Amino acid sequence: MALQGLLKASSTTIATTAFITMIGFFTSVITARILGPEGRGLLSGALLIATLAGNTALFGLANTFVYHKGAERTFNYKLFFIFSLIFICITSAGFSYFGLQLSSEQKLHQELYLIIIMAIVSGGYGYFNALSQLNHELYFFNLMRVGLVIGNLLLLGVIMLFFQPVTFVQILITQIIVSSSLMLWGIIWAKKNAIWAAKKQPEVNAIADSHITWGDMLGYGVKHHGTVLLGILLVNFDKLALLNMGTIIEYGYYALAFTTSRLIGAVQEATSTALYARFAGKDIGQLSTNVNNAFRLTFIPMLVLAGVGAALSPWLIPFVYGKAFTSMTIPFAILLFECVISGASWTLAQRFNAGGRPGLVFFRQFISVIPIFMALPFLPHENIHIYLSGLMLIGAILRLSVTLGIYPFVLKEPVPQILPNGKDIKSALKLLSKDKAP
Repeated sequence: MALQGLLKASSTTIATTAFITMIGFFTSVITARILGPEGRGLLSGALLIATLAGNTALFGLANTFVYHKGAERTFNYKLFFIFSLIFICITSAGFSYFGLQLSSEQKLHQELYLIIIMAIVSGGYGYFNALSQLNHELYFFNLMRVGLVIGNLLLLGVIMLFFQPVTFVQILITQIIVSSSLMLWGIIWAKKNAIWAAKKQPEVNAIADSHITWGDMLGYGVKHHGTVLLGILLVNFDKLALLNMGTIIEYGYYALAFTTSRLIGAVQEATSTALYARFAGKDIGQLSTNVNNAFRLTFIPMLVLAGVGAALSPWLIPFVYGKAFTSMTIPFAILLFECVISGASWTLAQRFNAGGRPGLVFFRQFISVIPIFMALPFLPHENIHIYLSGLMLIGAILRLSVTLGIYPFVLKEPVPQILPNGKDIKSALKLLSKDKAP
C-alpha cells in the first residue's frame, strides 16, 4: 500500500527527529539555566541573525537540484553544485551583516565577525541538509541532523567543564565549530557519492526531458525560495519585531518559548521532509495520495497533544527552566497550537512543492501574510510577546485555510479530509507491529 510505503520510508526520519528533539531540548534547558534570560537572549539573537542569513541565502539551489535530478533531467550538476556553494557562502555573509543592523544591542554588534562566520557555516549546513534529500531513504540527512545536536551538546559540556562562568560568545563559537565540521562532511559526502552523476539505468519518467538549462534550474529554485522566504518571514517576523522593539531579556523569554513549542512539530516536519524526498519529480497521483494520508494521520493527534501541553504549561515551564522564565508560559501555550497548524499546512504544501508547482505555495504564503503585517504596527508594547504569538497563530490558520482552498479551486482535487480513516490507522498499526518483530 502507498501509505505503508511512506510510513516505512519516513519511520527512520521520525525516530531520528524524536531523538534530536530530545537532545536539542536538553541542550536548550542547560543554556537557559547557565546563561539566564539576558545571556539566552543574546545567544538567541546571534543565532537568529546568522541562521536567517544562511537560510535566506539558499535561494532554492539545493531544492532545484533535488527536483530536477529526481526527474532524471540532463544537466551539468557538478558545476551547479560548485556555483551554489560559493554563492550561498558569499550571500550569507552579506545578509548577516545587514541583518545585525535590526538590533541596537551593543553586545551583539561586538561579535559581528563571529555572527558572519556563523551565518556562512549555517548556510553551508542548510545547503547540504536540503541536498541530502537526493537519497529518499534520508540516511545522510538524518546523520547530519544527529551530528548537529550531538556536537552542540558535547562541546557545550566541554566549555562548562573548563570555563566558569560560561558566556554566550563561547557557546556561539562551539556551534560554529560543529556547523563548519558538518559542512565539510557534506562536501566529502557529495564527492564520495558523486551526487552530480547521471544514473546508469534511468527509470522511465513522464516528465523527464533530454536537457534543461540554467534558466530552468534557477527558475525553479527562485520560485521555491520565494515560498521559503515568506515562510521564514512568517516564522520569524515576531522575533525580528521583538528584537527591534523590545529588550534583550524580553526577546530571551519569547525566543525560548518559540523554540520549546517547536518540539511538538517534530513528527510533522519529518513527514513533510520524507514526502518531498520520496516524491519530488515523481508520479503526481502517488504524491497526492500520500500527502493526504500523512495530513490525516498527523493533524488531529498533534492538535490534541498541543492542548495537553498548553494545559500543563503553567507548571512545566517554571519546573524545567526555572521561575526566571515564567513569563514565557502564555506565548508557549499559544505557539504550541500555531506549530501544529503550520505543520499541517506545510504537509499539504508538499503536494505543490514536490509536484513542481512551488508558485502555489508562494501564493498561499503571500495571501496569509498580508493581514499579519497590517496588524503588526498596532500591537501594544505592553505584553507584546503575547500579542505576537497570537498573530503567529492567526497566520497559521490563514495558511491552512488557503492551502485547503487551493485543492478544489486550482488543482481540481477534493479538499483533503481531516480525520484519519480506518485504512490509515490499520496501515500505521501494521507497520508498527512489523517494526517490533524480531
